[in-house]
Amino acid sequence: MQNRPRPPAPNGLPLLGNTVSFVRDPFAFTARSVAEHGDVVRLSILGTDRYIVSHPDLFERVLVTDRDAFVKTDDFSLAFGDSVLAVEGGDWREQRDLLDPFFFFRKIADYVPKMREQAERRAESWADGETYSMVEEMKRLTFDVLAATLLGLAPEERAGDESLRRAADDLNAYFSPSSWALPAWVPTPSRRRFENAETTLRTEIQRLLEADRPGDGDLLSVLATAREGDGYPRSDAEVADQLVGILFAGHETTALALTFAWYLLSRNPAVRRRVEREVDDVVGDDPVSVDHLSDLTALERVVKETLRLYPPVHTLPRVTTREVELGGYRIPEGSELLLSVVTTHRDERFFENPTEFDPDRWGRGDVAEYAYIPFGAGPRRCVGQAFATMEAKVVMAELLKRWRIDWAGEGELGVAPQMTTQPDGDVPMTVSER
Repeated sequence: MQNRPRPPAPNGLPLLGNTVSFVRDPFAFTARSVAEHGDVVRLSILGTDRYIVSHPDLFERVLVTDRDAFVKTDDFSLAFGDSVLAVEGGDWREQRDLLDPFFFFRKIADYVPKMREQAERRAESWADGETYSMVEEMKRLTFDVLAATLLGLAPEERAGDESLRRAADDLNAYFSPSSWALPAWVPTPSRRRFENAETTLRTEIQRLLEADRPGDGDLLSVLATAREGDGYPRSDAEVADQLVGILFAGHETTALALTFAWYLLSRNPAVRRRVEREVDDVVGDDPVSVDHLSDLTALERVVKETLRLYPPVHTLPRVTTREVELGGYRIPEGSELLLSVVTTHRDERFFENPTEFDPDRWGRGDVAEYAYIPFGAGPRRCVGQAFATMEAKVVMAELLKRWRIDWAGEGELGVAPQMTTQPDGDVPMTVSER
């Protein structure tokens, strides 16, 4: 292994290395570095080496075949405590065993009426010709879906939970490029937002746990009841950790996918007309049901293509548990890897015209395995993948029945990468009755 070379590195500044270039524009810098130096690139961030990884074969190594050599970083535990998003080994298996039944297809199919109901309520709140912050509208909508399904909260219980939703959004602040590059002890404004958000979340979750709720088998009730037994969870803190992770991952990522989908449809009117016709033909005036979803193939391709261009989780961080060889290079033990999902999703080696929005590409041929991983891959693939994709199709179909949503901003929509792929700004969009 010692004979293996170190990965190539972009030129950097004295002492700062690549810190400034990375923080200024992580996506562009990463894409440029991979194009110039290959699929494994060494960065110097304030004197510490980190490694960009960008190739389907290497993703398979890290996430599947040699996954024991690559574990999640401490950042996950900072944000999500001892939840399924952060733990490893037996703890992870124990938590997945409890969570998996809530994400089986038959269970998710039972959620569809509640998903549709929340989309209807959002549609009824809009006024013809008005302009809304679509990212905020979608975050409110997907939070309501999560609250009505997994948390089992009635509308009156959700009325005062705007603080809960905003706190879940602010967990992203810890992972802004500037904060991520700095040592953990530096008290940045983003980290203060994160700390305030975590305090709010845990306070609100404790309030929910202490409430006298009937419960009907929803995840919140099951977690609250299980803490009284001998298995997982064993304390209020473990319940809170799990719910913090569910609240963050369960509404934010789908809201971002929906926001980018509306933007892309607005910029591609021919695709939008096709999807509208499909919804009219398949659903018509009926309420969207699970039976409609398999026939909404154009809509499904739009969702899939949106997740390719704008994967909500753009980078998967891992740390090596031992010295490894990756792409012909030596990676020391304890090194942090940045699996660049968005760079691979936009790589012309794996996708023809990769920067174009082309939903039909998903009907033309096979995509290289692990070249498309918006939900990760392997055993640690996102537990909520089926829930999120079904929710996105239900919400879009229900809103498309009534509304046309048009981009009202100037120029192209930019991104502001944090832990997730955030749109730059409020994403103003005007709604018009169809």
